[in-house]
Amino acid sequence: MTTPTARKGWKFRSFATFWLSIVMLAIPVTYFVYRKYAIQNEGLEDFFVLLNQRGYSPNVGFSGVFRPGNIIQIAEQGSDAKDRQLATPLVVAWGDKCFPGRTPRTLEFTLPEFRGQSSADLTLSGKMLSRMMPSLNLENNAVASYSLTLENTRIQTFAKADLSSEFSAPCVTALQTAIDGGEKVEWLRVVMEAIVADALTLKVDWKDNASMETRENVANNASEALTRNAAASNVGGDNSELKVAVTKNDTKETTVSAKGFVIVGYRARPLQPVVAK
Repeated sequence: MTTPTARKGWKFRSFATFWLSIVMLAIPVTYFVYRKYAIQNEGLEDFFVLLNQRGYSPNVGFSGVFRPGNIIQIAEQGSDAKDRQLATPLVVAWGDKCFPGRTPRTLEFTLPEFRGQSSADLTLSGKMLSRMMPSLNLENNAVASYSLTLENTRIQTFAKADLSSEFSAPCVTALQTAIDGGEKVEWLRVVMEAIVADALTLKVDWKDNASMETRENVANNASEALTRNAAASNVGGDNSELKVAVTKNDTKETTVSAKGFVIVGYRARPLQPVVAK
């Protein structure tokens, strides 16, 4: 026989168990939603760490020298006769000259926040954006926040075997001439793959005190910075129709887009030229 007191205790335990189950279920669900949506909206704060973990180097300023297949020089001899790293690597030979007829494969670029799902658009904000585009200066009292979205992000890659024994004879001759002239083969790398995108879209959110003049100045400066960076990424490429435009400009938000091939990060390996037979 169940007493009223016992029934009351049972109901209380059932009630507590029910709500405890709800809380335990809500914790992983909330975390998943945060990882998938909040991080996407706020921008990837550890983008440089992500690239490093995957063996990539970030392409600060979006230089076009890191197209897959390009031969680059990463160091030189300093005034003290010791090797020193170049702040910006130099192109020694273009990929289409060294590997004629070879084109990189395209792969998906995924982010851990999306648990293996393809992330076609990648958003950077705050310090990550400032580090990736030093020429972009958005430090203004009228700016509430800003972010840069890289559209259609993907990987262009060569397999190691694709390039290992496929250097063209003219390319090997040019490289040998450079080495005979004092360059060291240890200074040279071949770019195997790159993280690329099709466009840059900069979004600036304004504070309530932003004047029309301030918005126009920032929009113009941002357009010039995007033009320089997107154009730099097209060096040696075939995409000459770079289009930069202010797509939205009101009291709340300004959006500037630059359409054109953009190199976000790259992976390179030491050079071991072999003449193709």
